[in-house]
Amino acid sequence: MANIAISIKGIDQAIASLNYRPTSVKQRALLAIRDFYTSEESIKRLDLIDTDILIKSIWDTGDNPSRIRAKRRNFSSIKSSINVDLEKLSKKGKNLENIIIAESNIFDMTQEAKNNLLSSFTDAVKTGDINLDQATNLLKAVTDFLDNFQIEDDDTESQDIVKQIKKILNKITEDVLSGEEPESAPGLKKLKQGEVGFDEIEDLEEVEDLDEDVEEIELDEDEELEEIEADEDLEEIEIDEDENLEEIELDEDEIDEIEDLDGDIEEADGLGPDEDLEEVEDLDEDVEEIELDEDEELEEIEVDEDLEEIEIDEDENLEEIDELDEDELKALEEFREKRELAEHFDDTLGEREKKYNKYVTVPEGEYTIGTKKSIKSCMELQQFEMPKVYIGIYPVINSLFEIFIEQTGYVTTAEKSGFGRVYYSRYKKDTNGSTWKKNAGSRDIKGACWYEPFGPGSTLHRKRNHPVVQVSVDDAFAFASWIGRRIPTEAEWEAAARTDLGYKYPWGNEFNPKAFNIEQSGLSDTNPVDEYDAFANEFKIVDMLGNIMEWTSDMETPEIKLKNNTKYCIAKGGAWNAKIDVTISSRALFRPGFTSNTIGFRCISEISL
Repeated sequence: MANIAISIKGIDQAIASLNYRPTSVKQRALLAIRDFYTSEESIKRLDLIDTDILIKSIWDTGDNPSRIRAKRRNFSSIKSSINVDLEKLSKKGKNLENIIIAESNIFDMTQEAKNNLLSSFTDAVKTGDINLDQATNLLKAVTDFLDNFQIEDDDTESQDIVKQIKKILNKITEDVLSGEEPESAPGLKKLKQGEVGFDEIEDLEEVEDLDEDVEEIELDEDEELEEIEADEDLEEIEIDEDENLEEIELDEDEIDEIEDLDGDIEEADGLGPDEDLEEVEDLDEDVEEIELDEDEELEEIEVDEDLEEIEIDEDENLEEIDELDEDELKALEEFREKRELAEHFDDTLGEREKKYNKYVTVPEGEYTIGTKKSIKSCMELQQFEMPKVYIGIYPVINSLFEIFIEQTGYVTTAEKSGFGRVYYSRYKKDTNGSTWKKNAGSRDIKGACWYEPFGPGSTLHRKRNHPVVQVSVDDAFAFASWIGRRIPTEAEWEAAARTDLGYKYPWGNEFNPKAFNIEQSGLSDTNPVDEYDAFANEFKIVDMLGNIMEWTSDMETPEIKLKNNTKYCIAKGGAWNAKIDVTISSRALFRPGFTSNTIGFRCISEISL
């Protein structure tokens, strides 16, 4: 009963009411489906939209089979999420035609709405208050029902009945839509005008006859199923009997003994001598003893097997647990949960995204961090015992963060507060050479957030592999936790960046303006995180200096006296607006909840993939 009462206007109204962000995956999915609806006629014509065609449109996968395959689960999840939102709109009265996305990827009416439509028609028939639209929709509903009704291939009689009924209904529908009096339904114009009674609705009686035929078909099918089930029961009984017969088969000696016993009983002629009865009782006792002995042996074998299983399980558990205490057991469970989250997230990614979700090992050992210089913004020179960890090769990029938003519905700090800090570079290269800007500096911009990093009008167009910005420490924590990881401490971040060689820059101790994105580069914005793959550090970690600063999990109270002694969040490295004196040891303090177009993050964990 697809599409019995929806329109292009209703579809557009539902899409507009959802008010999705223009660049969101949900909005792209809706518009990809909407593109197939070119006219009201297309609503009647469309009954299926290929999933892979929609995926190509939404994610620009091209014809790459592996990328398309990887996105199918994402599409199914997004479609379900959209339908939940559409149903909420229906309850609020903002989805007037009760639009949803059907299993076949077309726009359809909810089943509940269809049922209500048919119920309202039934009520109208009883009162005689019927209009043309209701009649037309009912006819469409019945026709669609017959299209989907399943009849056995060899049931030609039922097939002929259904074909004939569909023919009549299609003729009635065409005549109703054209405004003519159909031959097959005299009095339909009176029905439109509300002047008809039950005795004049011949076509409705035909529909009722159809219901009886359908009911008979369903009963026949039920009877056939019951017969099949009965046959299956008989088959089971026959098998059981065969098994019992096999169990009863005795060897020749046992048969001879039974025949001799029968002969003795016949000679006894009734009760017979007590001796024969005693022999029979003795035989029964012997059989009972044999059965008991066999049962006891079976029980002993089963017990031995159980003991063997218990011993194996205990040995394995003892080797794994090795007398773990309660805290260690809890930590082990948390580790397993995080691994499952990390694996699930990676499994949902396409091949392109997987590249940016890779992690590398930072070996356990003693690392040099900090600096000798008495610079307030840097840690003191010290040795740090680094645990073995796995850190992201790249900072978290926009496309990965977008998946998190779409899957969880998370609202970032900047979106909640309504603004974000926007920085402007003093220096930018253009086609004519280099220019200096007068509006360098920063200011809070209303509407600036992760998908509009410079404020309203800015976009993530061609920035899917750029680092996500306009995210707070809390946003970074939320994402990391969702994928089973965490944010590094300042010491961990710096140790991973400098490696065990203790370099000043990721690539060495010599300044190289071509190795990272800072103000001197003249971009005045972020660039792709893999732009400087050639300048990765010894651990193959990329983009740890320049492009963006990165949040750590540490906080610090500034040496400057403040009224409330507020602790500030620590960000490491330098962004695209950093000066040439920036090094790995550089750091900055920002108030909690701060977001800007220069700060992002990367993840770290004790698990690998």
